[in-house]
Amino acid sequence: MRIAYSTVDILRMRHGGHREEQTMTEAENGGAFPELFEVVREYAGRDYAHQVQALRVIATAYLPMTGAPPMADVKQVVEDILSQNGYLLINVETGGIEPSGVDAVVSVATSTLDEEDLEWGAGCLLTMMDALRQRAQEEGYETFVLDAQEVLDGLETILAADIVEDVVEEALEEALEEALEDEEL
Repeated sequence: MRIAYSTVDILRMRHGGHREEQTMTEAENGGAFPELFEVVREYAGRDYAHQVQALRVIATAYLPMTGAPPMADVKQVVEDILSQNGYLLINVETGGIEPSGVDAVVSVATSTLDEEDLEWGAGCLLTMMDALRQRAQEEGYETFVLDAQEVLDGLETILAADIVEDVVEEALEEALEEALEDEEL
């Protein structure tokens, strides 16, 4: 698969990519580290073990970091893996859910504190909770309470991030209003 570079990156390549901090490339979807995104997407299309590894990479790479370039949008990749597995990736050793599914959703949802991403993450985890409930009704399994707690912890993290996002947004609006008022005086 061929990686698409932005126009800026092509110009840098033609001019030798002089400055070290400018050597990072961006994929056409606007994210940094397109090579990582391609590997994750490739792993997502493989077997269960590769899908779990893709989710683990996503969970660790998509953390909220100030000053870092935005990562590629992997919501669809995460959703595809989850939906292929009925929103329940089951750990073969424990019989419970694979934590990397919840972790990846939470990391992607909270990495930018974007309202749309937070809603997406909450929706994924609610779908996962519904799948857990259905599994418990059909099979009745031992780790239901632990699995439900894992998903609820993820939802709690997303809700907390949503509250933080609202507080930060409100504080910025107040600061802007005060600055405008000061200019008028």
